[in-house]
Amino acid sequence: MRLVARIAAWCAAAAAVVFAVSWALIDPHLEMAEDYPCGTLLRDDSGRLLRVTLGKGDVDCRPSYAADREDWIVKALVAGEDHRFFSHFGVSPLSVVRATFQNMFARRRISGASTLTMQASRLICPHPRTLAWKYVESFRAMQIECRHDKLWILSQYLNRAPFGSNLAGVEAAANGWFGKRAKDLGLGEAAMLAGMVQSPSRFRPDRHMDSALKRRDWVLSRMLELGMIDRAQHDGARSTRPRLLRGTRPFDEPFFCDWAMRHAERRSLSGRDVTTTLNADVQARARHAVESASAGGLSAAAVVMRANTGEVLALACSGDYFSPEAGQVNTALSPRPAGSTLKPFLTALAFDRGLVTPDERLADVPKAYHGYNPQNFDATHRGTVTAADALVLSLNLPFVELLQRVGLSSFGGTLRSLGCLNMSDADETYGLGMAIGNVHVSLLELVGAYACLAGGGTRVEPCALRDEVQATPAQHGSRIFSQGACWLVADILSGEERSAAALGHVADVKTARFAWKTGTSAAYRDAWTVAWNPEYVVGVWCGHKSGRFGDSTVVGALAAAPHCCELARSLYPANEGPWFERPPEVFEREVCAESGLPATPECPERRQGRALLGRSPHIPCPMHRIGANGAAETRRDAFVDAYAGTAGKARRLAIRKPDDGAVFRLIGSLPSQRIVCTVAGNVENGRLWWFVDGKAAGETAGSQKFAWPPELGVHRISCSTADGVSASVSVTVVAD
Repeated sequence: MRLVARIAAWCAAAAAVVFAVSWALIDPHLEMAEDYPCGTLLRDDSGRLLRVTLGKGDVDCRPSYAADREDWIVKALVAGEDHRFFSHFGVSPLSVVRATFQNMFARRRISGASTLTMQASRLICPHPRTLAWKYVESFRAMQIECRHDKLWILSQYLNRAPFGSNLAGVEAAANGWFGKRAKDLGLGEAAMLAGMVQSPSRFRPDRHMDSALKRRDWVLSRMLELGMIDRAQHDGARSTRPRLLRGTRPFDEPFFCDWAMRHAERRSLSGRDVTTTLNADVQARARHAVESASAGGLSAAAVVMRANTGEVLALACSGDYFSPEAGQVNTALSPRPAGSTLKPFLTALAFDRGLVTPDERLADVPKAYHGYNPQNFDATHRGTVTAADALVLSLNLPFVELLQRVGLSSFGGTLRSLGCLNMSDADETYGLGMAIGNVHVSLLELVGAYACLAGGGTRVEPCALRDEVQATPAQHGSRIFSQGACWLVADILSGEERSAAALGHVADVKTARFAWKTGTSAAYRDAWTVAWNPEYVVGVWCGHKSGRFGDSTVVGALAAAPHCCELARSLYPANEGPWFERPPEVFEREVCAESGLPATPECPERRQGRALLGRSPHIPCPMHRIGANGAAETRRDAFVDAYAGTAGKARRLAIRKPDDGAVFRLIGSLPSQRIVCTVAGNVENGRLWWFVDGKAAGETAGSQKFAWPPELGVHRISCSTADGVSASVSVTVVAD
């Protein structure tokens, strides 16, 4: 007896060692639990499937089922495959003993003793069906049971198990055989699917219905024996012959999904279950806008984006996606001439550079630029107009002049920073025509660019997938414009009268406030409108997919604006929405009513004008002067000449040194340190007035240098002639 006891003890010790070593060395490979044999599943933001692609080997797998003990498929599977599932620890000793005796007496393998956990382990990490692998599989099953609950294990199994044809997983099986979701399966349908897992080919209901029904009835009998169903439920399910209905794979919102699929591939999310940013309600509104805009025979596209995160909530295009004639051309992504839609960005840039303020007047007169002769859309000119009116009226002549002041490379770089990625040519190739829209952009790029204005000057990338969403622009974007410049542009391009004009309503009809800007490309090819507020950016394009010439109705204000603004308005059914708070850097000052520049004592009429603190220079109005005889004089012609360049003189002025954006170090031991400024341009022997951060800092004569004692911080240095011609640069002074 002692010998037997010793042998038993040694065997137990050896078994414990083998168990411990096996437990330590065998890896359950649970990192593979997120890898399914599926294609890419795209969902909208509510979880509704938009598109399902096939996986490797053309397998239809939709691994989204979450097991619940009350689901019929869970009860049927447990009854048919592993009725002790909820009580064992991954391996069922009784099943092992039973399988061993059955296989011994039959002298062949007729029972495997695999639990659902062991089968789930094999589906997660496939391996050959040998005795050695069965040992490994047993340990993996026990390890899985230690780390996850029973419902997780059932979900893994039911999302991977084959169900005949090319169907893997219960969601694909429920849709493929019965045209419904797994949660909606009836008792008989669930029992049939649970019976199929033993031999998916042998129990395919479309080929072997009799065998499938017999297997289903056996599963129902097991459920009755185990008390999962009563006699009435059992008999009712057996008496019903399931109706096979092959469900289709969803293929909704194809234009958005094509774009989202490219984002998924770029982020290595192909073959995953991916949630997109598409919102079904907003998408329906965008489709309605597109249908309305294309009713007259035009093509149309609409995009709605959340301004602060870049989420594209809707992207819709007109036409039949499956049409052989350019059906799959995504007009929301196709680059086309931008027209006047780029003028708000040039305006904001000029505001930030201190080149103009909203109330300052710009020349609206014909002018030739080395063979380039721009015209206003209406072929008229007004002499001088305020910068705000030039933007509202979308006048070309003032903006071409403004672009010349800003500089081609500066504006071109700004547009590229805003996401205009189709600008592949050099800035000189586009020339001054950039101001009036000879640059090609897509509607999505344009909406993304306007989101910078809506976000207070910070850039966010348009995103299609939930995990691309940026938390806040301040954290993830780059600053392009100041908040003050963005607020001024939005304020200029908004208001009840503009909303009424776009919507065709009377002015006293209340709507949520949006700023909006239209654009029309040359030869009436494209009509654009973009509307924005702090929450949304909405864009609509109308034209022809082929890019052919249009007629006089293909104008932004007529073809696109009503539909864009109606789409924006529909986002706020109560007609109340958010608006931008005025930034502290926007201030008011007294300006001349005629020139818009800071008023002098000689200006007869004055009013309040807006400017940017530290950016807008304090250049006194040059229009009104006291003459030699002591009488007041108004020099309107000279003022226009100064801004239009028609007086026959080279009146351009530039600060040669320091460079715009230059950084200087303040050396404490050098009290005589100065920043020396020099100018370029024909100033003859006239005087220049210098300003730092809008405050008078000194005067120079002719080409005399101006020296300024530096102070820590970012500063705007400006100079101005008596005629009001000005130039400015920004410098930063840091501690040594």
